[in-house]
Amino acid sequence: MSLIYQDPSLSHDEAIRHLASDLEENVICALVSIGLNETDRAWAQDTCLKYLTNKTEAIVASAVTALGHIARRHGELDIKTVLPALENLQSRFPALKGIIEDTLDDIDTFA
Repeated sequence: MSLIYQDPSLSHDEAIRHLASDLEENVICALVSIGLNETDRAWAQDTCLKYLTNKTEAIVASAVTALGHIARRHGELDIKTVLPALENLQSRFPALKGIIEDTLDDIDTFA
């Protein structure tokens, strides 16, 4: 197995273009960048929430993780919106239980 490092830093406009491409790899890259770099917390949160409804598990996992990063970086999230959305995921994607729990821990600790 070979690992390929990719810099997850995209500008806001680049992230939007990646999301608009609808290519799984681009959407995941954009979500990672949004979680780690986006300065507009509300936009970042809303974007991640939108991708929680995606049918692709890897995209949903990236959106969940990005929400944890947003909580850690910004110290706040709209808890009344985010927590129910994360709880609903556990029945749709049982395999993401650990990722969801990690994000809930980040939210509890930082937001």
